[in-house]
Amino acid sequence: MLQKLIKMDNMSDSERAIAQYMIDNKEKVLHMTIHQLARETYSSNPTIIRLCRKLGVDGFRQFKIVLSSELERHYDELYPVDVNMPFREKESSMDIARRIRELSQQTLLDSSSMLTEKKLNEAASILEASRQAYLFAVGDSMIRAASFQNKLLKINRPVQLSNFLNEQGYHAFNASKEDCAVFITYHGGHADFIEYATLMRDKGVKQIVITSETEGRLAKRCDVVLPLPVSETNASKIATFSSQVAIDYVLNVLYSCVFERQYDKNLKFKNNSDHYVKRISSSRS
Repeated sequence: MLQKLIKMDNMSDSERAIAQYMIDNKEKVLHMTIHQLARETYSSNPTIIRLCRKLGVDGFRQFKIVLSSELERHYDELYPVDVNMPFREKESSMDIARRIRELSQQTLLDSSSMLTEKKLNEAASILEASRQAYLFAVGDSMIRAASFQNKLLKINRPVQLSNFLNEQGYHAFNASKEDCAVFITYHGGHADFIEYATLMRDKGVKQIVITSETEGRLAKRCDVVLPLPVSETNASKIATFSSQVAIDYVLNVLYSCVFERQYDKNLKFKNNSDHYVKRISSSRS
């Protein structure tokens, strides 16, 4: 479409002015109405429609659809998304939105491709059979752990989680073989976690780790390893976009696998508990 705008020679002066504006403001044009474009180019709606038809589309709306698709392919080829630096300086808000979407989509595809039914079933069986689960996480991963805890509590699965590393040490010390542990750590090299895992392994506690370090010291102490894509580096990333999307996805899948094992029972319990909490909350207000 842009090549046609650049090369087309059967345009009137008004059409050429519109075409040049489209070339110079291609991202902006995607978010304009035909009336706005006419005002910006000192032209008229019929002139814009006539130009669009010369380009091989029915009107301005279809022009924007085709141009948007072509620009997206063009940017994908020119600037593949870097998980550490997914956007560049002076990019528009909509370009940033598109790049974060692409990063999330690629992360989900990569994460999904690394999971296996065998490992998911093993992890779900451990969680289902345990008296309670101890979650171990720090930093950004703690937010995902708290969300996972919230989901499990709503289907009557007792979960212990602390924001304080020292308290997590007490959890490791208190855990017994009737319990299980879930480590949520992207890089997997936290020294304290390795100590906790060693202690709990010796006590017969079943352990799951969600990590990109699938051959690391922590992973080797755990019964089930749910892998994450290796993508981010600590030194250069803007934020933990990709790793947290991946962790959230794997935890959501794991929760869903646990839920599905007693689907009717879990659904009934969740509905009843939600109803109870909402009733108590409304009675106070």
